[in-house]
Amino acid sequence: MSGCAFLFPGQGAQYVGMGRDLVERFPECQQMLRRAEAHLNPALGDIMFFGPEERLQEDFIAQVAVYTVSCMVADLLEARGISAGAFAPYSSGIYAAAYAAGVVDFETGLTLMQEAARCIRKEKAQAAMGVVLGLSASEVEELCGRVAGVVEVSIINTRHQIIVSGERPAVSALLKQTVEAGALKADWLPAAAAYHCSLLRGADQCLAKTFTQTPMKEPHTPIISYIDSQAMESASQVKALLSTQLESSVRWVGVVEELVRRELGPMVEVGPSQILGRSVRWIHRQAQVLPTEDSTAIRHTLKELGGSSEY
Repeated sequence: MSGCAFLFPGQGAQYVGMGRDLVERFPECQQMLRRAEAHLNPALGDIMFFGPEERLQEDFIAQVAVYTVSCMVADLLEARGISAGAFAPYSSGIYAAAYAAGVVDFETGLTLMQEAARCIRKEKAQAAMGVVLGLSASEVEELCGRVAGVVEVSIINTRHQIIVSGERPAVSALLKQTVEAGALKADWLPAAAAYHCSLLRGADQCLAKTFTQTPMKEPHTPIISYIDSQAMESASQVKALLSTQLESSVRWVGVVEELVRRELGPMVEVGPSQILGRSVRWIHRQAQVLPTEDSTAIRHTLKELGGSSEY
């Protein structure tokens, strides 16, 4: 079936216990985890399955853990006859989408994520991220302009759930101003870098050098850009997004609206958690999002999509 869309989550979808059921149930998932551990860290599986949570919440560990589980699920779906008309990555979910679309192999995706983490560490800004509930992106952007220092709208999760990134003092001032302006809630997010913010322009420039030297294949499935909601149908387009991903804002509302416009439903959340599904339903109440975080969810999704009965 190709009349659906695959959603690929990023950092934030991780939780202790993620992927364990899949690794125990499917030998191919166990093999993929072993490949990730051989490439990155022999303890990755233990951290994913047993924690501690503080370790799993570390930016790089969270990102590669979500990537690994998403790649497992993408392979399981493909092997059972489920394909999509478009892929929609959220933030670092672009790496799993690139893998699933055949742009990079599994280990190359891990290497690129390692390189991104290295480039980010070179940036010395005291950065932070926060979330604002109850105000629109335009309202938050206006308040950002009133704050001294760098603070920017970095992610538009829903029409009234806005993520901001920037220098820590500026983020602190912005969060206070949003509450005074009537936000329902404004709080810090656990992130060590100001993702999707101009503070990471230098990291993008550092990372771009790697992409120019990394062979990539043409995607077999269009990938919807979270920057401008346009379909990326060539390796050069994917490289261009990857080269500006850290400083570019994630406009998730636009991505979901584009999927709805294309009538690519139901949507399938390819990876751990159901965090994207919840945001999609806030954007479009009638949207159907199928989960795949464990074997029970995958069985249900295969039944809904008419995939192979072999399980």
